[in-house]
Amino acid sequence: MTVPFIALLVSCYFGAHGFKSVTAQNRLGEEIFVLESEQLRIETIREDLELHVGLLSSNHIDPDYLDELVRKDLGFTHPDEIIIPNSQKNK
Repeated sequence: MTVPFIALLVSCYFGAHGFKSVTAQNRLGEEIFVLESEQLRIETIREDLELHVGLLSSNHIDPDYLDELVRKDLGFTHPDEIIIPNSQKNK
């Protein structure tokens, strides 16, 4: 009577650890998906920043972008001007 009971306990032990590892693997899969999404978002932001840094490089400063920054950040606009920001990206 004790041998089947011990075998049942050992089976429950391994079954519980097997279930725990499957749920942990599922959580890790979800976490990987979230982190990959965040990585994609950060890469997009980085590409945008690299574009803007390239426009302000010391070798060549894009006058239109510089004018846009001065007007937006420093407020150097005339009351009758309409500013349309350039949202195109070089790919």
